Parts: sequence; C-alpha cells; structure tokens
Amino acid sequence: MLRDPNQEQRSEEREVAEATLTGMARGVVLLPYQARCLARMRAGVSLLVIEKSRRIGLTWGVAAFAVLTGSSQASAGGDNCWYMGYDMEMAREFIETCAMWARVFGIAAGEVDEEVLEGDGDKPVMAFRIKFSSGFKIVALPSVPRAIRGKQGKVLVDEAAFHKSIGETLKAALALLMWGGQVIVWSTHDGVDNPFNTLIDDIRAGRRKGEVLKVDFDAAIADGLYERIALVAGVKGRSILPKDEWIADIFATYGDAADEELRCIPSAGSGSLIKPEDLAAAEHDDAGKPELYTGGLYGIGRDVARRRDGQIILGGELIGDVAWLRDEYNEVGQTFEHQDEYFDGLMRTRNVLRAAIDQTGMGEKVVEDQQLKWGTYRVEGVLLTGPNRLNLALGLATAFQRTLIRIPANRPDIRADLRAIKRIGSEESGSIRIVNDGAVHADWFWALALLIRALSTTQQLIAYRGVRKAGFGGDRRGDDDDAFANRHGRREAPRGRFGNGAW
Repeated sequence: MLRDPNQEQRSEEREVAEATLTGMARGVVLLPYQARCLARMRAGVSLLVIEKSRRIGLTWGVAAFAVLTGSSQASAGGDNCWYMGYDMEMAREFIETCAMWARVFGIAAGEVDEEVLEGDGDKPVMAFRIKFSSGFKIVALPSVPRAIRGKQGKVLVDEAAFHKSIGETLKAALALLMWGGQVIVWSTHDGVDNPFNTLIDDIRAGRRKGEVLKVDFDAAIADGLYERIALVAGVKGRSILPKDEWIADIFATYGDAADEELRCIPSAGSGSLIKPEDLAAAEHDDAGKPELYTGGLYGIGRDVARRRDGQIILGGELIGDVAWLRDEYNEVGQTFEHQDEYFDGLMRTRNVLRAAIDQTGMGEKVVEDQQLKWGTYRVEGVLLTGPNRLNLALGLATAFQRTLIRIPANRPDIRADLRAIKRIGSEESGSIRIVNDGAVHADWFWALALLIRALSTTQQLIAYRGVRKAGFGGDRRGDDDDAFANRHGRREAPRGRFGNGAW
C-alpha cells in the first residue's frame, strides 16, 4: 500500500509526544478542552457533534477516549469503537495514535494489525485494528458507509465535513443509535450547507436529539495549546516563535479562510439565504390552518405557473407584527381558471389588504385579469427580475431573521423549497446575487416572499366593496356596499414592521 509522504514526520511527532506525555501525571495529559470533550463522550451522550478548529489535536483526545473505552470491561462502559476517517492514511494514523495512548496509560493492548470487513457490499473493506484483553477492539477504516452497517458500539467520524459521502456515512452511523450505540462526530467546517453543519443546525433547532460542542482556536489557546506545543518541541531541542508571533503566523497561513478553519464559522459564500435556525424558529403547529383565521388583515402571494412547476397561492393573516400562514393552494397542471377560483375565494372571504402576484411571463395576463376584478391597488403585479427579485428574497429572509413569520411545521417539502435559494457574495462587497441551486424550483419561496411584500404595504386608506355573487366562502348577495365596508374594511393599513414596508 502506498504511504503518505508525511507519515514518517507524523510518526516522529507521535514519538516525541509520547515521550513528553509519559512523564506527566495522568490527570493532565489532556488539555482542558480535550478533557471536557472526553468527559461528554464518557457521559454517554448518544449523538455528540463537535465543531472544531484545525491544528488543536482534538482527534488525539478522541483516540484517548477510544483506548479507555476499548480497554474497559462491559460493566465499566467498555465497547467496540469504529473510527471513520475520509481516507486510509487517516485510519492508519488514528490507530497508531491509539497504540501510543495505550502505552502512555500503561494499558496492555495487542499489536496493530489489519482486518478485512465484508460489510454488505461486494468489495471487502480493509481496516486497521487494535484489540484489548477486555475483548473489545478499536477498528479504524476509511469512509465506507457499508462497513459499519450492522455493527454495534461507538462510531467515531473524523473530519465529517470532508467525507465524500458524508450524508450516507452519517445515515449509516446514526442507525446504530436504535440499538443503544453512540455516535461522535467532529470536524472543521466546510460551508453552511455541508451535511455536517446541517446536522449541527438540526440539533440546535431541536429537530434531532443530540449535543453540540464547539472548540475554536482561541479556546484552545486559552487552554494551553501553545504551551503544550512548545513543551513537545523542547523535548527534541527545537523552539517555536514567541506566542503572539506564533498565533499571528497561524492566522496568516489561513488568510481569508481563518474564520472557517480556526474560528468554526462556516463559510456562507454559497449558503442558503434563509438560515436553518431561522426556519426552525418560524415553524408552528397552528400555521397553515384555514379554520384558525380570526378575521385580521390578510395578504396573498401568488407564484404563477401552468404545467411543470408548482402553482402556489399563499394567504397569511397579520397578528400583531407576525404573518401567520392560513391558506395554501399548491398544485401542478391545473388551469388558470381553477387557480383564479381559489384566488377569488380568498379575496371574497378574507380581509385582504393586498395581493402580490408574479407578473413575469405568463403572469402578465393573470395580473391584468385580477386587477380588472379587484383593482390595481389591492392587486399588485411584481416582476421577479433584477432588483425586484433581490429585494423580495432579502425581504423574506429578514422576516425570518426577525421571527415575523409562522409557517407549518413538519413539512420537509416547504423546508427544502425555502432553503433552495442561495446567496453568493455579501452586501458589504456589493456583489450579492440570488440563485436557485439544484432541482428544487423554489415556488414556495417566491410565493411567500410575495406574501410578505403584500403585507408590507405602506399606510393608505382602504375601502372594501361588496361582491354581489356567491363565492368561495358563501353568498354575499343582498349586502349593500356601505354595510359590507363597515363590517370588513374602511380601515387603515397598520404601521409596524410589516405595515410601513421598512425591510
């Protein structure tokens, strides 16, 4: 097998570290942040995710945990440990680090050898193994999801954000939790939309049970990382730069990537415009239920389509400053007449402040027809191009950021649609662009953005007039215009975060 050209250097580093650690008291061989992480691992947290800086030795701390776990009896929490790196050299290095810790701790262990795992595929998987007298073992293998299917014990996923099939790897690993296993995932970030970061977002938003720890470069420095590196270097008679210069040199090495690589801030260069935590905060079981409409001011957003794409009409009620989704029309392939019937029903039965309709392309005629029926003020046509498109998208994102919107819970279709719009660049640089990434068409996103636009209408006196025909919500024949207006309208649009249009 070809060896990493840096393998000899890393082997020397382990030898030096081992010589240094062997002479230290067992209680201080790990730095405080390594010890804190190890404590949460040993506490039995079923899913523990650690976002970390580079170059802080966290994997060494996990290796110490694996040795303590594998060498213990079952009654003391002992178990098999399955390590997964993103390549074979990571697997080799981890198992050799485990062997080093066994010697430092004075734990008897077998020699490192190779093990062939059959998995559930055609090709066997080569892995490295170290066994203990407890009967348990540590097995280190590359990122091959099928290799851990059907296994039991503790799964350790290193640099998860950089695995080729991290989604499948995590899926296979998390399946072990059904049988009482434990999954520990740690990594440097690689963008906001990476499955590693999405997993963190899901845990923090309460969508998945688990615990998240964070160890950035500054925290590691505060816990003595520099001093430990200087100590290890001194064993071989080497020296390193003074502390401030050394830190500055590390940050200079990473340049513009320092926030992501060292401070655990995932890059948002091509991330979703709406953040997962904002999306989670907006989900509510009472949203999307027409029967809960209370008669408040109401807005409509309509994304026009005819054949392949979703035909979306969304209606929302303004309660205080918050827009609550009440009505949803979401179909494919229906005629414009069918869509108009639903739209007209909302206009007749809801206290509609304004409706904003996509006027792009085939939307031109839809807007004209609806304005003839309901007026040019109550029905606004919006072209989803250029600055309009950007302003609509940013307006919707701001509504989520300010928790001014409530959408139905437990709707992965909605969640995927709202996350499909990506942001490239930054407002500070003046290069921000909004793009639709992937196969999801984002119809729901634009309909909801139009709804927010409708509820952001500036203050103006509105008089509602009666409709003298049977409609979606009942028969209004017999009403005169003044009586209908007294019951349902002649009020000013509200001032506030929606009413004044101040996005």
